[in-house]
Amino acid sequence: MKLENARKSFGDTSVLKDISLTVNRGDVLAIIGPSGGGKSTLLRCCTLLETLDGGSLSYGDLDVCVNDTQGNAVYGPPSVVRQAKQRFGLVFQSFNLFPHYTVLKNVADAPISVAKVPKAQAEERARALLAKMGLAGKESMVPCELSGGQQQRVAIARALAMNPDVLFFDEPTSALDPELTQDVLRVIRELAAESMTMVIVTHEMSFARDVADHLVFMDGGTIVEEGPAAQVIESPQHERTRAFLRNYGN
Repeated sequence: MKLENARKSFGDTSVLKDISLTVNRGDVLAIIGPSGGGKSTLLRCCTLLETLDGGSLSYGDLDVCVNDTQGNAVYGPPSVVRQAKQRFGLVFQSFNLFPHYTVLKNVADAPISVAKVPKAQAEERARALLAKMGLAGKESMVPCELSGGQQQRVAIARALAMNPDVLFFDEPTSALDPELTQDVLRVIRELAAESMTMVIVTHEMSFARDVADHLVFMDGGTIVEEGPAAQVIESPQHERTRAFLRNYGN
């Protein structure tokens, strides 16, 4: 995934100011920063839940939007946007599962309805993914019968079911208590060990240091500092980064 010179405003408020990121296959990128710094908006623009005002976005050889001569973002036709949406998965902080679907249907639904995978094949893969998430035997339950950590692991399985090139996480543990947080972080660690390409907005600093290859610190809609994750967290160069990390005991 490549994002260049991204700009986004809501009314008179500039939320993203000339943001550029490149995430190569197998990379794990962590994005940290204070609330209101632009992290979630950045993720929403990368996953097409919001549109950029300016800049370019591509997934591999697929150009999703490009800058015109005035510097405005021009998106490709609906067919390109549809293709792009099959190249990434997104895990929300609030799970966003379908409450009336079973766990199995939550995971298998998109491959069946969007990717036109035969039902038996989609359900077989869904069962395998659920087993990988430690949820074997939960297939016929509905989300309200699961703990928050279990629901988030269903959400990860659902995102993986479409075989995405990149998996995005928007603060995947912020709605969970510390014990459940560790379950979800363990799953993400395992995906990193399997070289899954991931972009993770997180407040879990030790996790970001240990799991991410690259780390970006955002504040005020800009990238204040970036570099190898351990280096930025242990030896930040910018005073704003140092002040932020002090609040997390780093």
